[in-house]
Amino acid sequence: MMKKKFKLLLLLAMISATAMAQVQFDKVKIPADTRLYLQILEKGNRQMHNRSKDATVKQQEAKLFVSCAPDADTKAIEAQIKAAGAKPQGTIGRYIMVSAPVSAVSKIADIDGVTYISKGPSVSRKTLLSREVTGVNKVLQGTDGLPQAFTGKGVVVGVIDGGFDLLHPSFKDAEGNPRIKALYIPGISRKEGDEVVMTLEGTELAGKAYTTPEEILELGTDEKRDSHGSHCAAIAAGSTFDWAGGMAPDADLVLCSCFIKEWDEDDTDDLAYRVMQSILYIRDYANRVGKPYVISMSLGSHDGPHDGTSFAASMLEQLARENTNMTIAIGNEGNLLGYVTRTYVGNDTLHTAVVGAPMSYAFTRKAGDMTFQVGIIDGETKKEVWRSQPLSSADGGCSFMFEFDGSDDTTTPYEDIRSHLAPLSKASVAFSISTMEDGRAKMSFTGFSSLGWSKYAFHITCPENNIVDMWGEGNEFVKIPGSDYYTEGVSNKSMGDFVTGGTIISVGSWASRNEVVNIKGELVEDDNPTGKDEVGGYSCFSSYGTDIAGHDHPFVSAPGTLIISALNHFNSTYSSEEYGLDDVMVKDADGFLWGSDSGTSMSAPTVAGIIALWLEAKPDLTYEQIKETIAATATKDEFTEADPIRYGHGKIDAYKGLLHVLGLPSSIPTLSQHQPKGVTFRMKEGRLFIEGAENGTPIRIYTTDGRLVAYAPLSEGSVSLPVGSPAGVYAVQVGTLGSTLIRTP
Repeated sequence: MMKKKFKLLLLLAMISATAMAQVQFDKVKIPADTRLYLQILEKGNRQMHNRSKDATVKQQEAKLFVSCAPDADTKAIEAQIKAAGAKPQGTIGRYIMVSAPVSAVSKIADIDGVTYISKGPSVSRKTLLSREVTGVNKVLQGTDGLPQAFTGKGVVVGVIDGGFDLLHPSFKDAEGNPRIKALYIPGISRKEGDEVVMTLEGTELAGKAYTTPEEILELGTDEKRDSHGSHCAAIAAGSTFDWAGGMAPDADLVLCSCFIKEWDEDDTDDLAYRVMQSILYIRDYANRVGKPYVISMSLGSHDGPHDGTSFAASMLEQLARENTNMTIAIGNEGNLLGYVTRTYVGNDTLHTAVVGAPMSYAFTRKAGDMTFQVGIIDGETKKEVWRSQPLSSADGGCSFMFEFDGSDDTTTPYEDIRSHLAPLSKASVAFSISTMEDGRAKMSFTGFSSLGWSKYAFHITCPENNIVDMWGEGNEFVKIPGSDYYTEGVSNKSMGDFVTGGTIISVGSWASRNEVVNIKGELVEDDNPTGKDEVGGYSCFSSYGTDIAGHDHPFVSAPGTLIISALNHFNSTYSSEEYGLDDVMVKDADGFLWGSDSGTSMSAPTVAGIIALWLEAKPDLTYEQIKETIAATATKDEFTEADPIRYGHGKIDAYKGLLHVLGLPSSIPTLSQHQPKGVTFRMKEGRLFIEGAENGTPIRIYTTDGRLVAYAPLSEGSVSLPVGSPAGVYAVQVGTLGSTLIRTP
């Protein structure tokens, strides 16, 4: 979530496929999982039309990614897509996001230069102790009386999530004015319909945008059954309170809502589409207002080969190379056996058993066919009691789906599979096996097991010299007791596919605390299955490893265990006094809530907020310079040295990073890289008051370009700045105790 154990399952099977649409698709350019998506969408539209008399109900359009040949003219292809009756809604590299009636998709496939058409991958969501341990308090220091040096002022922080409490005090300034400058919803319900919110280089971006304080406050919340977005946004840029506060409390907030639960009833797998459009919206907004920006995304997917070549990873990589500043949560599966692989030395088979909600994806590393079989393992005997017929990626691949609720009349060309899986699942199953754009094969499977210990078994066969990699989305690949037949999974390739392009800042989690006390006075501990995480050590759930392309993850780590931040007071979950307040730490007089949550979801906005502080100091920082700053200044300690792959470059340090951005270590080589402990600062009438240091301590005050402007011993707790010193930021060295930054009026 990348809340720790939460998995947002985007099941294609939530819509019954009783009678598939009679639309013919190019099996080479449109893979089997996308063909299934289109068929389900068309049938849903037909059912909605038949049962609804509401004229405002719109036909849902497919949200697709159209791949163009590397040398193709994407603008010319956009024009032809419009002529086919579809709407281009943003282009990133050679990928065009397209909203299209199902009837137009075949026409798009016939356009010269179009090489592939795909639905989006399935996506799931993946502080003020955090401010102290990351060095943010050394930058802000509002609670200790130090004039705030950098607070994110003049920087846009974008958060892509859902469940925002738009009225929460965390998103207002000291005078009560809203700090949320815009809320963008890239996908909306049938009744509202799409509307153009802006034009990007001639391409219309659709959805709904709230851009005035009145509109935002009147809306109140985007989703009454969720709090994840509030929690993450307040970590990145929430205002400061006694019990909580964000990394960049004076930044402007632009929120993008992509996780509205009611969409699941009508929409299918277009979350990645919404995410990409949200990135374009935030980037365009910041450019229009002339401010630097950073985007936090606490989400990800295993629906990709984890080598940077999926269209989602490729698009994010292109954006990063264009200096689109982003942080992405690496994932919460570092303690799950969620990855298996096999190198084929003959025409042999990978056998594995899966437990949990088996949302699983398998990919070949080379072009070639893949054959897949699903089996059932009996809960009592622990034996595989049935195995399906082989299904192949050859000849365009195939897909299978049913929904079973006890009175199902779904038909399928694979009746034997349906008759065996339906009693096991008591829900829905959908899977496909197909060929990707580059000729490699892919399998995706989604289903449930509702009969206790019963498990699915997967069997994948490939030709000699190919390699298969398989990931589970929140589930595990396990051995069956007493048998070595099934390959057991490992956790050391648990990073999501989105971050595998090599440029993205992937963020892992470490534990700055392992217990808190909730509003009911109950102790809440982290739920590490092997015992509480050690304070200072990595969070057991934090994903990690080397991806298929050879990039190590995470890039950096930040606190993510039991982080206290804003909650959405509109969320009906908190109405239960018995269970709803378990994660609530504070409820103010107006009913607004703050509470704890865990996950790399909490770590990613921490890093984004810190980057906002650096962008305030140096607005023209490039993405590579931000990464270089992180790598040069992240904290190394006994924990990071013991398990370096779990932390990346280390634990992010806002203060060291800020000094590095300002160039102070080079311009002032004697400046300490840490703030003095127990020492506070305040400016008054041209004097700097320093409390906690002894009189006589030598005080040196420098401009940020390294010029010494004052040197004097501390006298009666203060020193004077030279008369006529210009307003701005100064570095202060307090003897051997440490340094800090001050801002003079």
